[in-house]
Amino acid sequence: MSFQESARIDLESLEGHRRILGIIFVVLNALTLLGMLAFAAFAIILGMVGTRHVRADERDMLTVITLGVTGCLSVMALPGLFTGIGLLRRRPWSRALALVLGILAIPNIPLGTALGIYAIWFYTQSGSDQVFE
Repeated sequence: MSFQESARIDLESLEGHRRILGIIFVVLNALTLLGMLAFAAFAIILGMVGTRHVRADERDMLTVITLGVTGCLSVMALPGLFTGIGLLRRRPWSRALALVLGILAIPNIPLGTALGIYAIWFYTQSGSDQVFE
């Protein structure tokens, strides 16, 4: 096997890893959005059924908490979802964003840690920048 053949195999392997990384970003962040929708549905049902005999200010507090939690989950999930789609479509901007979001995901044990380590490993490989060309 010549050097050019091994380099091509490495690029093909990195191409597969780029695709896997994009799929992982999409799946994990889609699950976060799904959890956000489930929380919002639960809070809305709780607000309609469970707060009939509470004061109006307590109902308002439940609304504020629901909006805050769903807003935070959206802000956390949407950039990762867009990054995953960008990785799958080979967009150059997704390269830096995936590394930053991967590093930020490390404290989110266990899936975020695995995603962050995988993203760091991918971008430290020689030729990882060539799979976006």
